[in-house]
Amino acid sequence: MEKFKSKNDLQKLIELLRQELEMLYYKEGSFVHPTVLQLSQQLDEYIVMFEKIRQ
Repeated sequence: MEKFKSKNDLQKLIELLRQELEMLYYKEGSFVHPTVLQLSQQLDEYIVMFEKIRQ
């Protein structure tokens, strides 16, 4: 996993990926498009990581 300088860095990355995922969904028109799924799974990993360090 990537290392982040701070919890804030990770939080910013999550927000950027959420925005990217939304744009990609509108472009591809499907939640099951392989690119959309891949980005969604990556975002999920970062959210789990964030939740672990938040506690």
